[in-house]
Amino acid sequence: MDSDPEIERRVAEAEAELEAEMEARRNSVAEEVRSADDPSGVDASAFAVDASNADVDHAQDMLASTGMIPASDLAGHRGAVELWRTHCDRRRGTDQATLRAELDKVLAAPRPQHPATGKQDRPVYAWVRPSDIPVTSHEAFPYHCTPDELAELGLNLVREAGDPAGMDEILGEGLSLTTSLTPRGPVHRVNVNGNHRAAAIRAAGFPVALAEITLEHGPWAVSDNDTSSQALTRLLYRCGLLTDYRPNDPSRLGRDTVEAEGIASWLLGFQSATAARNNLLAYEAMFGRDSDSRLLWIRDLRSFKRLLRHERMELPEFGLDVLPRVQGQWPPRPTLGQRLEYWLSVGLSGGVCR
Repeated sequence: MDSDPEIERRVAEAEAELEAEMEARRNSVAEEVRSADDPSGVDASAFAVDASNADVDHAQDMLASTGMIPASDLAGHRGAVELWRTHCDRRRGTDQATLRAELDKVLAAPRPQHPATGKQDRPVYAWVRPSDIPVTSHEAFPYHCTPDELAELGLNLVREAGDPAGMDEILGEGLSLTTSLTPRGPVHRVNVNGNHRAAAIRAAGFPVALAEITLEHGPWAVSDNDTSSQALTRLLYRCGLLTDYRPNDPSRLGRDTVEAEGIASWLLGFQSATAARNNLLAYEAMFGRDSDSRLLWIRDLRSFKRLLRHERMELPEFGLDVLPRVQGQWPPRPTLGQRLEYWLSVGLSGGVCR
């Protein structure tokens, strides 16, 4: 049966409106997190609260629509504590072998990195979804304990059944995250502390975790010292994923900055096509495939490397001041002379982008 173009148009418009509404709500919650009158610390009394059904419903709605619950939202906080306790009750019969199997899945999951440097707000407390916290990309992780010990930690969290003292020990100040907003909602990465507890909480399947989060957003700093990543930066700027280049941005202490659309901030700073592509695929394996058509050339590694070569052929000079000049000029189209000059400069066996 042939599709009706009018129906398809209406469906597309409805989907776009829904996505815009969800994005507005995520940004609203992010702003609430930024402006929260946050306590200087969390103690056991913060978890010794009772929640109503309305509190739980409110917490679940916030998590589903925005991925975060500011700790200053008292109803959401009470509901999140109850979600933790309820999860403990449901998993009361879990044994360590089961937790170890779940931990192995967590450790085997893709581990996207976020090398970009954005503007950071002051740390605040918020409940987040543990599934939104990728495991550290550190190759030796877990490094302070064995996987069996990490699984045991997750099991102990379940067996404590939401005891306020136990929640205080594992949650809050000791779990420090940096958070960036993406089309799939907030994504977190562990700062100095919390890699092991984040993995244990994920393995145990907890739906929520209270963390000290630092929201990171644009403008994103870009460097003209790393010549290996400059061609990628220019390609991202050409296709519109990066915009608004600001040299010597006073808001970032004189560093050059750009704004990043979608998940472009997760592609900044890499020195090879392979590394940037792997990061995109790892991100999408965890959080879902991004429908942005401007990412297609990154998924195809052969096309990605060819475009990087063409970028270097057309603009062999270094520096970021060329960004405004290439905006919207997609794809790069080096002339025959530029191609010949490039291959002569690198040698016929060189110039292959990694």
